[in-house]
Amino acid sequence: MIANPLQDERRLQVKRNASSTLKARILAMAITAAALAVPSAATAAEPVATPASALEEIHILRSIREPHEPVADWCSPARTGFAPFPADAERLYSFWSLRLRPEDGRVLDAHDTRVAQLRACFGATAEPARQNFYAEIALGALSFRGTGECVALQIDTPEPGLFPVRCHLILGGLPAPYAGGVLTTNTLTSKAALGGDTDPPGYTQASIATIRLWRARPAP
Repeated sequence: MIANPLQDERRLQVKRNASSTLKARILAMAITAAALAVPSAATAAEPVATPASALEEIHILRSIREPHEPVADWCSPARTGFAPFPADAERLYSFWSLRLRPEDGRVLDAHDTRVAQLRACFGATAEPARQNFYAEIALGALSFRGTGECVALQIDTPEPGLFPVRCHLILGGLPAPYAGGVLTTNTLTSKAALGGDTDPPGYTQASIATIRLWRARPAP
């Protein structure tokens, strides 16, 4: 059979076109896969809130008692709902953000940034280990109040002069769309009344507090 140069050239051009088309398809598939596998910077930095997270706001903070000049009758029963201690009933606390180790949540810095303030009143109950607790809190643009109690858990633990305490507040007076909330503390007090350093030294004073604020569910 006599070779036809024209037909051979056409066959070669068809093979070239097919090869180019295959390469283009492979490149397009690779680009698409990369786009699906790697989120954009905006997506990584700003995750989309789920309906559950949109209904709740959580803050984990550290409190420190600050020097403060009490105001006469600020801790009145009309404000707090209970009779205050005769002395040292009114107290002021700063709240500080925490820096955590991501892999296990361990606190690396419990004194990062001052973010809130709590002004409190305390009063006695029929149980010596239990105290009435009222507070007004300023957190960012929010202002609210709470009523609850504090309970001494142990004495001279983890060593003499230290006193573990737990406190809670049922929160109210929140603006819309908030429906309410709860503040709880894991507290360690010592012979040092003020500041963040315990006496004896070496511990974190006073509280590690969790604030949970809940928003009203939008109407369907």
